[in-house]
Amino acid sequence: CLLGLTGNLDHEHLIFRLIWAHAALVSAYPATVEGLPISPGTAMQTTIRIGTSMFQRRVLILAACAVFVNLILLAQLVRLAVIEGEQHAEVAQSRLLVQTWLPTWRGSIYDRKGRLLAEDRPAYDVAVSYDSITGTWVERHAAAAARADIGREQWNMLGPEEREALISQYRDPFSETIDSMWVVLADAAGCSTEEIELVGNQIKGRVQHMAAVVWDRQQQSHDERFGDATDRPDFRHRPIAEQEAFHVVLPDINDGQAVTVQRFADEHPELVRVRYARVRATPAASHSVTLEAATLPRGLRSEGDLTGTLDAVGTQVIGGIRQGVWKEDMRRRPFRNADTGAVDTKGYMLDDEVGSGGLEHAWEDWLRGTRGSINRRRDRNEEARIDPIPGKNLQTTLDIALQARAEFILSDASGLLNVQSWHGDSGLDIGRPLNAAAVILDIKTGEVLAMASAPHRSTIDSMTQVDREIRAPWVQRSVEAVYPPGSIVKPMVLAAAVMEGAHDLESSITCRGHHYPNRKDIARCWIYRPRYGLATHGDLQAADALSRSCNCYFYELGAHLGLERLVDWLEYFGAGRRLDTGLSAHGQSEIESEGSVPDATLIAALHGSGEANFESVMLAIGQGRFAWTPLHAANAFAILARHGQRLTPTLVRGVQASQETPDRAIAPQVVDTILEGLEAAVTADHGTGSRMRYGPGDYDRIFSVAPARVWGKTGTAQAPPMPSDLDGDGVLGEGERIAGLHHAWFVGMAGAEEPEYAVAVLVEHGGSGGRVAGPIANQLMRALMHEGYLPEPPPEFLLQ
Repeated sequence: CLLGLTGNLDHEHLIFRLIWAHAALVSAYPATVEGLPISPGTAMQTTIRIGTSMFQRRVLILAACAVFVNLILLAQLVRLAVIEGEQHAEVAQSRLLVQTWLPTWRGSIYDRKGRLLAEDRPAYDVAVSYDSITGTWVERHAAAAARADIGREQWNMLGPEEREALISQYRDPFSETIDSMWVVLADAAGCSTEEIELVGNQIKGRVQHMAAVVWDRQQQSHDERFGDATDRPDFRHRPIAEQEAFHVVLPDINDGQAVTVQRFADEHPELVRVRYARVRATPAASHSVTLEAATLPRGLRSEGDLTGTLDAVGTQVIGGIRQGVWKEDMRRRPFRNADTGAVDTKGYMLDDEVGSGGLEHAWEDWLRGTRGSINRRRDRNEEARIDPIPGKNLQTTLDIALQARAEFILSDASGLLNVQSWHGDSGLDIGRPLNAAAVILDIKTGEVLAMASAPHRSTIDSMTQVDREIRAPWVQRSVEAVYPPGSIVKPMVLAAAVMEGAHDLESSITCRGHHYPNRKDIARCWIYRPRYGLATHGDLQAADALSRSCNCYFYELGAHLGLERLVDWLEYFGAGRRLDTGLSAHGQSEIESEGSVPDATLIAALHGSGEANFESVMLAIGQGRFAWTPLHAANAFAILARHGQRLTPTLVRGVQASQETPDRAIAPQVVDTILEGLEAAVTADHGTGSRMRYGPGDYDRIFSVAPARVWGKTGTAQAPPMPSDLDGDGVLGEGERIAGLHHAWFVGMAGAEEPEYAVAVLVEHGGSGGRVAGPIANQLMRALMHEGYLPEPPPEFLLQ
């Protein structure tokens, strides 16, 4: 065997020698077959046959093993080269490829006239290490210096107190380095060291809070995994990523500031980093606005102009940017797929900026750019560059100047939302600020020109905690909050009744003060009250019923229509569905409310309980199980002005959701009659939206927009109790509510000759629609004049 292994004998010689060796052994020790002696010659022949057979079996076994091993190797080769060949080729190529990702930038946002609302511009950020904020850096370096000075062996012999005493002797130079860092940063920012250190302390507080939350979850996971086991390991906190990261303390600095800080960063790169960044600028957010004080109601009226500056114009609609990616962002669009390793160049990395709220969030994928890359091959030292692609630009339907005027009108500066003596006896303290919303809609196109909500989200920080709870400044009331419409729904009910053949425009309906003959305490007209001497409107036709807002007239229409047909028409006018203005994010609406009308299940239940008739009577005056947003209200009036044509209100130019069902044409005679009644409501002395009453026989006209024409409808709707800190202790108690209040509505239209713009105003718990919401609508229409949408009034025109 040894000779064969050394290669001195071929296989045949080796086999021959092995057989003879075996035969010699048999000769020396004779064997027997079935008890008979075997001679040496016979033994040799027998041994040759036995040896040959044994050898063949062993060769076959070895051959089978070799074939089996080769099959395994072949299968592995096929798997690696064919089945997984592409993946392994990519891995091999990746080893040769060094890839650097290039940042991109977001698309810009413009208003309808091309004015820039938001854009990314280049800048620098200064970030400091977390351990420099907490002081850990000083402790770690002081300990390292002390240990190096006395030697590791002696250091290990010291106790904790001795080590601490020794470390304290080495702290000063490292503490001075940190102090000098804050001085450099403060000088670059043009502020005091106390201010810049305060920023650091705020970062420290946020990270500590995050760590506490994460550690609490880790502890819970540890407890669930090990329970009360005797061999349970001790739980140890693991540092979170934010505790090992750099945090921005100076965002958006210029070149000169960056150079100043960079000198220090070059000396201490472990403490400070100057990073290239892009900053989302909002050049139109600051606006100076002028309001003609002579056109305001008494008590607010004065000579000259009322001027103010707003610093966050349009941000409730446009939204903003947040730095840092949340888990939901990574789940929705990760930069690298964890399963396949595939890269999405529009996906998220940890430090990315992300749209937050409004159009910035809803149009995130549109505005977000595509990363570029620099690819260098190690083997050939070649470099290829793929330039980043910026995000797409977005043009909104907003007029930012008109938006600024709308927000100023709803701000505390105008005083129109503060409770006034001429608001009526609501029981609220004079001067108390109220919440409100306003929408201006282009009737011809369905485009939203302005959309404001009060209080503005930017006022959150200046509010007390109880004010935040009461006023909820984060709510965009124009599209998010829903309210019962009250009498502003009456024009749509009239159109529905006539188009369904349930009423004739030539027919009169008599107002008796109450709808049900035997029940004078329910379904009453608004003037059938003791303070009005239980008055009635008498016989009324359509236009007069609208201008006087007679409830009894519309109770009859609701009863004649029936619940199913009435709900069907309300839905046609947009009630009970989301309007899809463009604020829906990634196919899901976060702030646009649908509102509510009775659905098929509720209608069936109302019929079963015998309440269907009463519900239809209540819906006809905007009460009952019916709620919508101010945008719904403006949209409904716009549909009416377009003779039934529906156009979805939109905030993005060129994008409008299609309707699921065909339009219904509303006869011109019906629309003309409704417009006649709505114009009389704001011009005739008996109209509910025509005059501001200060006392007996003491009136002012509400609207001062001549030569433009105005059509409008007031509404006073039941409201839930108003939260209020009645005891003044700074805490909103469970029972602290003011009941018996009403929401104030005004929805109208304005135009040179025909309705061109729809305006909706809602004041929460305001009371009278005419006296409270009317003056706000007047100022919004005057804003339309100042921005060139309506003809200007003559210079001498003032309130009459």
